Amino acid sequence: MEKSSETRELILNSATKLFAAKGYDGVGVQEICNESQITKPTLYYYFGSKTGLLSAIIEEKGSAFLKALQSASNYTGDFVGSLTKILESTIDFAKANPDFYRLHCTLKAASGDSEAWKLYEPFYAKIQNLMTDFFLNSSNEIGNMRGKEILFSRIFLQTSQAVALDIIQDRLEKNNSMSFSVIHSFVYGVAAG
Repeated sequence: MEKSSETRELILNSATKLFAAKGYDGVGVQEICNESQITKPTLYYYFGSKTGLLSAIIEEKGSAFLKALQSASNYTGDFVGSLTKILESTIDFAKANPDFYRLHCTLKAASGDSEAWKLYEPFYAKIQNLMTDFFLNSSNEIGNMRGKEILFSRIFLQTSQAVALDIIQDRLEKNNSMSFSVIHSFVYGVAAG
């Protein structure tokens, strides 16, 4: 990797870590520069601004998360198995990318009129659309879901993301019985719905 690519990646990683820990609005450009051991002109050279930096993080680091969810949410006729794949891929991604995952959770909770949310919302909409499509495609298998696919997709998305966050923050232990319990509790709720 050439030096400019290394510098760019260092800035992305430092900013991701800081934004995840303190929130986008809680971190200034100078703090990112200090953490990265660069000057402000260097940051502006690579990203143009703090918003340009966040956009790059979302695009570059978020694309791997989106790709993992796209693969896992491809409905193959097995509702429980597919939900398990989605949950497991979310957890695996979070464990492999804890700073970005924490940032993801922070950004999805941002105020609707904040700059951070306005930058993140198009990306998060893609995730929500993947889940909605999955639930629409699987609604024939689960008859009680008809008309509630969007609601169930949002509930499952929030559940899987909360479980993954608890795991990377060492508040929950990942094991097969945990995944089984989460999925079967959710499916029971859908079937009862």
